[in-house]
Parts: sequence; structure tokens; C-alpha cells
Amino acid sequence: MRIPLSGYNDAVLTTTVVEIISGEDFDGEGVVFWLRSLMIYNSHASIDAIVDLYDQDEGAVVAANQRGTIIAPYGTTTVVDFPAPGIAFRTNIGAVLGAGTVAAYECLAWGYKE
Repeated sequence: MRIPLSGYNDAVLTTTVVEIISGEDFDGEGVVFWLRSLMIYNSHASIDAIVDLYDQDEGAVVAANQRGTIIAPYGTTTVVDFPAPGIAFRTNIGAVLGAGTVAAYECLAWGYKE
């Protein structure tokens, strides 16, 4: 059964993994989250944001858990849609900021759990 899910980061993105959909625990629930779309607002005035996606809980980066990279031009909102079924996240959906500025509540994800 598919359960729609959306949410946002409640903390500034940094160089450690931060949850994008705060409070989720996919492995604890025994579900897979399929990411269908992601919106990022990069508020930096002159540097493009580099946002890496990770399938892991918050904390230190584990390179093997990386699922992709999104570039968000400075001063803009970037929306990326992923073709069906989407990108699978089995533990948690997290992000790491390599450059730019993505404040709390400025990275939103939506998709479904099954």
C-alpha cells in the first residue's frame, strides 16, 4: 500500500547528514520511501548549492549511502522531479551541503512510503 509523504528539513543543511523529512524512520517502520520530487531554495547571494542525498540517519557521512547530487543555483528555488518509481530510501532521507546556503525549512521532499 502506498502512503503519500512529504516534509522538510527543520535544521540548516551542513557538512553532516541532516534529515530532510524530520522525524521519519523508514527502517524502523519497515518501509521504503520513494522520493519523487525535491525542492531546494539556495539563499546564498553568489554560490550555487551542492546538495548530496543520503540514505541514512543524521550524523557523519557514510559514502556508500549516497544516492545523488543536486545543484541549486544561487538565489533560486530548484525543483527536481524523479521518474517513477523514484529514488528508494530504506533507512532515512538525509542531505549534506557541499556549498551554498540551505536554511531550515528550505529543502522539501515528497513521495510515498510502501
